[in-house]
Amino acid sequence: MVRPKTSHDPLIGRARFATLAGVSRSTVTAWERQESGFPTARRSNGQDYFLWSETVDWLDRRPVPPGRLVAGEPVGTTYGDRARKKAGGDRLPSGTAEGLPSAGASYHVPTGVDDEPLPENRQIVTELMGRLVDRVRGAAGVLDYLNLLLCLHYLRGAAPSRFGALATRARALRTLDEAAQLLRDIGRAADEDLRGRGIHSSMQEALGRLEPRTARDLRGVVDAMSRLTEGVFGLILDEYEHQAALGSGEFFTPRPVVRLMTRLVCSEFGPGEPESVYDPHARDGGFLIEASAYCAVDDEGPARGRVPRTYGETRRADTWRLATMNLLLHGVSPSLHLTRTVPWQGDSERNSPRAFDIVLTNPPFNMSDPGRGERHEGQWTYGAPPVDNDNFAWVQHCLATLSRRGRAGIIMPNKAGNSGHKADRVIRGNLVERGCVESVIALPAQLFTGTAVPVSVWVLRHPDDRCDSTLFLDARHMGVKSGSRRLLSAADVDILVDAYQTYRRPEEDPEENSPSAGAGGGGRRVPGAVVSREELRSSDYSLNPLDHVEHRGGGGDGSRHEWESAWKGLCDAEGDLSTVQGTVGRQAFLQGPGGRPPWPGRPARTADLASLCEIQAGPSYTKLGKAQRSVDGVVPVVFPRHLKERRVSDEADERVMGETARRLSHFGLRINDIVCVRSGAITQPALVREHQDGWLMSPNVIRLRVTTRHAGRVLPEYLFHYLCLEESVAWMRDRAAATAAPSLRSESLGALRIPLPDLAEQQEVVAALESLDALDRAHQSVAASARRARTALSGVLLGPHTHPRA
Repeated sequence: MVRPKTSHDPLIGRARFATLAGVSRSTVTAWERQESGFPTARRSNGQDYFLWSETVDWLDRRPVPPGRLVAGEPVGTTYGDRARKKAGGDRLPSGTAEGLPSAGASYHVPTGVDDEPLPENRQIVTELMGRLVDRVRGAAGVLDYLNLLLCLHYLRGAAPSRFGALATRARALRTLDEAAQLLRDIGRAADEDLRGRGIHSSMQEALGRLEPRTARDLRGVVDAMSRLTEGVFGLILDEYEHQAALGSGEFFTPRPVVRLMTRLVCSEFGPGEPESVYDPHARDGGFLIEASAYCAVDDEGPARGRVPRTYGETRRADTWRLATMNLLLHGVSPSLHLTRTVPWQGDSERNSPRAFDIVLTNPPFNMSDPGRGERHEGQWTYGAPPVDNDNFAWVQHCLATLSRRGRAGIIMPNKAGNSGHKADRVIRGNLVERGCVESVIALPAQLFTGTAVPVSVWVLRHPDDRCDSTLFLDARHMGVKSGSRRLLSAADVDILVDAYQTYRRPEEDPEENSPSAGAGGGGRRVPGAVVSREELRSSDYSLNPLDHVEHRGGGGDGSRHEWESAWKGLCDAEGDLSTVQGTVGRQAFLQGPGGRPPWPGRPARTADLASLCEIQAGPSYTKLGKAQRSVDGVVPVVFPRHLKERRVSDEADERVMGETARRLSHFGLRINDIVCVRSGAITQPALVREHQDGWLMSPNVIRLRVTTRHAGRVLPEYLFHYLCLEESVAWMRDRAAATAAPSLRSESLGALRIPLPDLAEQQEVVAALESLDALDRAHQSVAASARRARTALSGVLLGPHTHPRA
C-alpha cells in the first residue's frame, strides 16, 4: 500500500538519495536490489521517488563502515546521521516546496468550502468549462484539462512565486511550441511542489497530453485562472461534474450535505474537541476539510489553537491527487492513503489508526439486490454482510474505527434501511439493540449528479455510548430545483441541524419533542419521530425514515406539510394556466367569432422538403453501435424512443465519450433541428431544444436542418409543426412501409411537398400552435397537481391520528 505523508515529509529521487547518504548512485541501486526493507518507490512521470522519512529510517539502521567514514564522523555513525547532517541538521532535506499558504496570502488556514461562490468566480469557471475545454485539450481527455485548471489554482495558492512566473510567460505566448513547453512546465512545477510535500504526482505527464489549437487559447486559460479568488477548487470540480455527467460515483458529495453531516456529528463535542477525523472513502477530501474547519474554531468564532488529526483513504490515484491539492489549499494536512483494497481487506486495517472521534464518509454503496449467501471472510461484529453488497460492510467499518466517545456520519441508500435480506435484517437488529443508531435523515431526491437514488444520512455512535431510541427526520421536501438536480441551501442546513438538536434534547423544551410539532426553524417544519428500541423491534428493525415518520405523521405535521405544499402547487398551476389562457386569446387565428379561428389562405407556392432542408441520416451501426456507447459517456445519443410528445426526451440514457462525439460531429444536433424516425415505428418528429445542442443522432433517426439559403425565409418551427400533422405522419409511414425493411429513406422524405406562406404568416401560425401546446401542458399540470392535492388531503383527513382512538 502506498502511504503518502504530510507536507513535512517530501519525496526525493535516487540521485538525491545518494547525495544525502554520501554514496554513489550505483550503491543506491545495489542496496535496492540486495537489501531487505528498502523504502518503497513512488512513480511520478516515469521516475522513482522515496519518502524522506522512510529513507532516513532505513539509513538509520545502516552504520557507515569505518573505512568509509569521512572527517568528523565518529565510529558508529549511520548513513541516517550523515543524511540528516547534509539536509541541514533536521529531518527535512533542503530544496523542498514553498511553504503552505500563510495568513498573509490569499488563502487562509484552515478554511471550509464556500456554499455560495462569488458570482464572478462562477462566471469565470463556467467559461473555462465551456468551449475552451475542447480548444485546449485536443485529443486528450477532459480529466487532463481539469488537471491543468487545478494545477494552476493549486500553484497560485501554494506556490505563488512559481505561478507568477508561469503567468508572465503565458501572457507572452506566441507559438504552439511555446504553449506545449509551458504546459510541461506547469505540470513540472506542480509535481515538484507536491513531491516536496510527500505526494507522488504525474501532472507533467497529464498536461503533456493536451493539444491547444492556438497559443491564444492557453493564454486565455491562464489569464482566467489568474482572476479567480480563493475557495473555487470545489466550484471547478462541480462544473466538471456537471459537464462530464460523472455523477457522485467518483468524486463529489454536495457541499451542503458535507456541511450538514459535519455539523450533526461534530456538534456533540465540547470546546477543543474532537481530536481526530477519518474518511474511509475520501473522494475530493470535502469531509476532512469541513470537519477541520468546523473544529478549528469555537462557537464564538476564535481559533482553538489546534485542528484535529485527519486521515483518509481512497482507491483511485486521480481522486487522491485532486483531494490532496484540495486539502493543501484549505490548510489541512493531506494524510491520505492510496490503497488497492476496501478498508476491511488487505493491509489497510493493520496500517490505519483505529480510534477516531469523528468518521464521515459517502461510500460507493450498492443498489442491486444482494446474493442469498453471506460472506465468510472478515470479522463482523454485527453480522456478516450479504454477498456482493458492501452497504453494511461500510457501516461496520465506520463503527469499528470509532473511539468510545466517537460519532460517525455515513450516506446510505434508503433501501438499506428496510431491505428484506436476512443478513441485512440481522445487522440492523444488532445495530439497534446495541444502541448504535442515533439518527437517520431522509434527504431530498436528485441531490447527486447522475443518480436519482434516494439516500439518507445515518448518524452512528460507539456502542459503549449507546442510545435507547432513534431519531428519524424526513427532509425529502427541502431544497430547490436547479435543472435536473435539487440543491440544499445554507438555510436548509440550519433548519435540519436545529430540528435534530430539538428532537434529541427534549429536556430543553418538552413540547417540541412531540412528533406533531415538526421541529425546525424559520417557520419551516421538518417532520420527525423519536422511535424507541421496542418500536423498532416491531417494525423488523426498519431504519428507513419513511416507515416511521409518515406512519406517525398521519393527520399530523408530515401530512399537513404535504397538503400545504400540494395546495400551493395546485394554486400555482392554476395561476400559470390563467396566464397561458390570456396569451392564447391574443394570438392571431384564435380570435375569430365564437372562438373559431379564421381559415388562413392557402399559399399558392409549395416546395419539396429537400429544397428547404439539409436531410441527414444518422451514422451507420459500424460507426455508432453498442461498442461505442458507454454509461460513462458524456454526450447523449438520441434514439426513436426518445421522441415523445413532439419533444426530445431528456432521459439521456444512451451516451458516448467525447472523443467519439468529436469524430462523429457531422451527426451532431443543433437548436431547432427537426428529428424524425428513420427506422422503426414512425411517430411525430421532435424539435431540438437549446439545452440539447451538441447531442448526437443515433443510426435510427434523420435530421432536418433549414439550409443557410432559406434561413431568413423558412422557420424551422413552421416546418416542424407541418411535419407533425396527422396526414404528414401518415405520408411518412406509407413511404417507410414501401421499403423492403421498414425504413424512411432521406430521398423519400425529401419529396414531401410543403406549403409556404410568407414569413409573417409562418410566425403567426407558429405562435398560435405553440400557445395551444402551452395551454395543453398547463392543463396537464393542473390535473397532476389536483391529483397530488387529493392524495395529500386524504392523508390529513383519513390518517391514523385524525380521529381520537376509543
